[in-house]
Amino acid sequence: MSKVRVLVGTRKGAFVLTSDGKREKWDVSGPHFAGWEMYHLKGSPVDPNRIYASQDQRLVWANHSALG
Repeated sequence: MSKVRVLVGTRKGAFVLTSDGKREKWDVSGPHFAGWEMYHLKGSPVDPNRIYASQDQRLVWANHSALG
């Protein structure tokens, strides 16, 4: 079964929510970049463990496996 990942940007940082295809139980990872306002998160289509995060007009990237 496939996995589902939702990337959430908030005023308190970035969060990664993951679940299986049924979406009955969710695991929450974060906050990443704690205390930073995150306006946009995007997963890399080439490397699923890489997340691009936008705070204001800058672009910050991080390897998701290094965050967890």
